[in-house]
Amino acid sequence: MKVTFWGAAGQVTGSMHQITLDNGYQILLDCGMNYEQKRELNERAFSFPFNPVDIDLVILTHAHIDHSGNIPTLVQEGYKGHIICTPATADLASHLLFDSANIQLDEYKSRLGRASKTKRHLVPKPIYTDKSVAKAMEQLFTLPFNKKFQVNEDTSIELIEAGHLLGAASVVIETTKNGEKVRIGFTGDLGRSHAELIRTPTPMANLDYLITETTYGGRNHVSSERAENELLQFIDETIRIRGRLVIPAFSVGRTQSIVHVLNKLNKKGLLPPVKVFVDSPLAVKSTHTYEKYPELLNADSAAFLKEHGNLFDFDELHWIQDYDDHEKLMGYTDSCIIISAAGMVEGGRIQEHVKNNIQNPFSTILIAGFCAEGTLGHRLLLGQQEIGIKGRNYRVYAKICRTDVFSSHPDKDEIFNYIMACNQSRLKKVFLVHGDPENLSAMKETLEAGQLKATVEIPEYADSYSL
Repeated sequence: MKVTFWGAAGQVTGSMHQITLDNGYQILLDCGMNYEQKRELNERAFSFPFNPVDIDLVILTHAHIDHSGNIPTLVQEGYKGHIICTPATADLASHLLFDSANIQLDEYKSRLGRASKTKRHLVPKPIYTDKSVAKAMEQLFTLPFNKKFQVNEDTSIELIEAGHLLGAASVVIETTKNGEKVRIGFTGDLGRSHAELIRTPTPMANLDYLITETTYGGRNHVSSERAENELLQFIDETIRIRGRLVIPAFSVGRTQSIVHVLNKLNKKGLLPPVKVFVDSPLAVKSTHTYEKYPELLNADSAAFLKEHGNLFDFDELHWIQDYDDHEKLMGYTDSCIIISAAGMVEGGRIQEHVKNNIQNPFSTILIAGFCAEGTLGHRLLLGQQEIGIKGRNYRVYAKICRTDVFSSHPDKDEIFNYIMACNQSRLKKVFLVHGDPENLSAMKETLEAGQLKATVEIPEYADSYSL
């Protein structure tokens, strides 16, 4: 029995880990898009180092594209088995993957239009289309949390609440080796304790091996403020000088948390009289999913929904879906709050809003989550005085700020506490993935100093380990 790491090994994105059981049964944990390779759309970002036909089962931990985004390619190249996930993940993944196909098509058309006639044949075509997404969606098989599912006579799986995103799961694979039970746990992406909207992650019990995300393994989140207090401070400081608060946010997860906090502030009479625009068609589609699964909300959010009838809507909130409405928003000059995707400011409508406000000293651009190295969001956080956007350079006069209160990943202490909660007598080895080298090394040092008895490994791409 072995595990092979094909993605998110020594980096944050592209989650994909292959479990090969002694009887030859092969399980793929996630099948995500590799953003580190996808700075430019290219074949290598979507290729596989194994034959998709040989995979027997895919388990999708959650809907985010760096965990789900290569599933249509896998199906397109011959995978015919089930893709197991929770019902909420199935709904959100459908929205995200169709959006991914449309983005690829738009990028293709844009590049084709810019290319000379003699070079149009060199423009890379979309890796997959909405037809491949639809076919992949037919192979989804949903499971609720905490219910064992027997995949064959020797092996069962169980999905455990991960807390990172609505429906996000960790997975326990239990199999038999030499007559004894072996339990392998994969966290997927974990959430924070006391997050907005969703519940705290549940540790996995009685593991022999643990594969865990380590996005913030070397740092603690700096904010000690409640989300309402910190967001209100940024709003007051910006609106007071009649500026615009621009918040890059992922359409699924981050946007809903921010809008829910704004709704709470509004219900308490604390939100200033200012228009709030959510400029993301994907966010509009995904937001309704949160109210479809009230049983997955944390106690505070469930109580809020019961009292007010909705989690998000208030009078000053405007959902922007049509491109014509987006164009009108681009000409809106009054003070306002704009929430738009993508969170790392890589593509999407947010780049236009950043471009529109980056030279306005009265505006604030609030980075509310992780930004991978090399992304526009990361360059903004570095404090660069000039930023290139779509071939043009812009001087940075806007205020660039960062907040951790909406982070959907646990920090160093939370990761350590989670691993130690899984650290029961039988745990033999912990694999640290989904983090950059600095954060991975820092978490390894913390665990080894914290008297973890299990061996800690930091796998690199294509590394295989016998279990």
